[in-house]
Amino acid sequence: MGHDRVSALMTTTKLSLDYPTEIVDEYFNRGFQGIFLRNISPYGFALRTDKSKYETEKFLSFYKKALDRILEYNFNGHFFTEDLAKIFLRKMLTPFNVGFVDLQSPAGLINGVIVFNYDGSVYATDESRMLAEQKDFTFKLGTLNDNYNELFFGTKAQEIAEVWSNEALTGCSECAFQQYCGADPVHNHATQGHMYGYRPTSDFCQKNMEIIRYLFDLMESDNRIRKIFESWARPAIH
Repeated sequence: MGHDRVSALMTTTKLSLDYPTEIVDEYFNRGFQGIFLRNISPYGFALRTDKSKYETEKFLSFYKKALDRILEYNFNGHFFTEDLAKIFLRKMLTPFNVGFVDLQSPAGLINGVIVFNYDGSVYATDESRMLAEQKDFTFKLGTLNDNYNELFFGTKAQEIAEVWSNEALTGCSECAFQQYCGADPVHNHATQGHMYGYRPTSDFCQKNMEIIRYLFDLMESDNRIRKIFESWARPAIH
């Protein structure tokens, strides 16, 4: 397939938090051209271990140290990216859209992805399917026995549509970073108990706002970093 056709998806556990530079170095030394620094999601099997639980502030500290290390590689002439930053930068620096489900408004669930499970159940996203593994069927749209209109325009889809645009959510509608972020009703439900969510205590909000702010600060502080980020944001040409 070629080394540029394979990636290794990194998920940050509690055990990862003390090794940001070492993890980046390992990806670089293995010949990868980038890394996706992902915090662990509050769904499914991840909740069965205490290694999945850590404060958002600790992830942000880990993220910034890792991103600084990635920039060192770029200063030395290597094209090595961080994929979450690349998604934000595409939205910040270009007119091009991104297909990342978690950072879309209207949200990517139903609009960008549908999951058909092995038992014939139909879910709004893969995270919705993970919730179902915990016996939470809030985002189950129906089954393969249902017709198209019932699945995509039925009562459940309409309920979700009420909260899937951050332009219409309190706390998001007036946020300076709204256009770079997205809406995630599934995350809101899993962490706060309802789809609408409450921005002041949202770890989704806390993480995204701080990373966006950090990217702006880096570009303002060093023109070399801005040029690096502009190169990351350009669509790949194959």
